[in-house]
Amino acid sequence: KEIHHRVKNNLEIVSSLLTLQSEQISDEKVRNAMVKSQQRVHSMSMIHQKLYQGNSLSNIEMKDYFKNLGNHVINSYGMEDRVELECSMKPLSVDIDHAIPIGLIVNELLSNALKYAFPENRKGIIRVSLEQHESVLHLEVSDNGVGKVMSEEPYGTGFGTQLIELLTTQLDGEMKLVVDKGTSVSFDFQRIKAA
Repeated sequence: KEIHHRVKNNLEIVSSLLTLQSEQISDEKVRNAMVKSQQRVHSMSMIHQKLYQGNSLSNIEMKDYFKNLGNHVINSYGMEDRVELECSMKPLSVDIDHAIPIGLIVNELLSNALKYAFPENRKGIIRVSLEQHESVLHLEVSDNGVGKVMSEEPYGTGFGTQLIELLTTQLDGEMKLVVDKGTSVSFDFQRIKAA
């Protein structure tokens, strides 16, 4: 438990340093990159906090984690008055080796939804769910926004998209993107890796 507490504290220090540094940057693009990095570090810190505070040293209850992460990201964009988070799932404990990359993926998708799905003060809902079907974890993040693809850049060239693809590969997963009335991104991850 002490190790998780120390890791959490160290990640919080890194997060604070990134925040302080971003306040000194005048270039908006660079500042936004720093803020995104700070959010990624914070998402990992939250997992270690849950491990430190919880009964298990190796598993995280993801529904509560997603609620905390989602509210943190929504608040960081100042959109808590118009974007609602729904965690439409049953409580599910996941090992830390899956929880950290899944948390980073959800962090990226929440940020993308908040940046692109709800322009001009549009109100909306972002839904996050994670379910286990035999040895497969099924993650879905969807919104009822305008239905834009995740970035102004061509799909697959942004850092966030590359990070999602890298983490999906790390988890031996597959991703499916549907853009219609809103955007839905779903993943199937193998819970048990082949030897």
